[in-house]
Amino acid sequence: MSTTIHLYQHLLEKFTSYSLEELIELNNETVKGNGWGSTKATFRTAILAAFSKKGVDLSKIISKEDGFTSVKSVPVRLEQNALIPITF
Repeated sequence: MSTTIHLYQHLLEKFTSYSLEELIELNNETVKGNGWGSTKATFRTAILAAFSKKGVDLSKIISKEDGFTSVKSVPVRLEQNALIPITF
């Protein structure tokens, strides 16, 4: 568990310097790939936290129902400072 926390903190620090375009590209490549397990979840959580720290609206990909938070694992684009799911 401690390793996951350290990884998250390391990634969050690193992603702070990424541009929004770089974070979008990183997110979109991450959600396409299979595997990784908990490491992938930690990686994606750090990406989303970096978006949030930059003031990006995540409400189109995050929903809360009955006390549970759900995050869509989808490619995104930026529109009016909000992440919008890309549908194919």
